[in-house]
Formats: sequence, C-alpha cells, structure tokens
Amino acid sequence: MSAVRWCTWHQGYTGRPTLIALIETGSGPGAIQYACPECMSIYRLRPFDPVLSGCPVYGRRRT
Repeated sequence: MSAVRWCTWHQGYTGRPTLIALIETGSGPGAIQYACPECMSIYRLRPFDPVLSGCPVYGRRRT
C-alpha cells in the first residue's frame, strides 16, 4: 500500500508521492515537499538527491 501525501504543486493528495525537496529554516522545523507524477511532468521536477544537494549522506554500517 502506497503512502498518501500532499502534492505541493497542485495542492491536493496523491497516492504516488515523490520527494522533491527538503526545506530547512532557522526558525522552525522546515518542510518536506512531495509531488505527484503529473506535476513532476508539468513542472519538470526532479526527485530529491542528497548527494547533489550537498546534504550529508550516511552509508550503511558494516559490522
């Protein structure tokens, strides 16, 4: 079963969300933005990639 999320671009629910951006603010918790496949096509959005964004990427721990 797929998670139901809010599409930031068309302002409605979507059953097939894709993580687009993480917004950090200094004054609060920030926001996570999801988009539906249709909005990704219309607005030419790309999925969030932590490597390209400069965010820290943590690998799996080897034991």
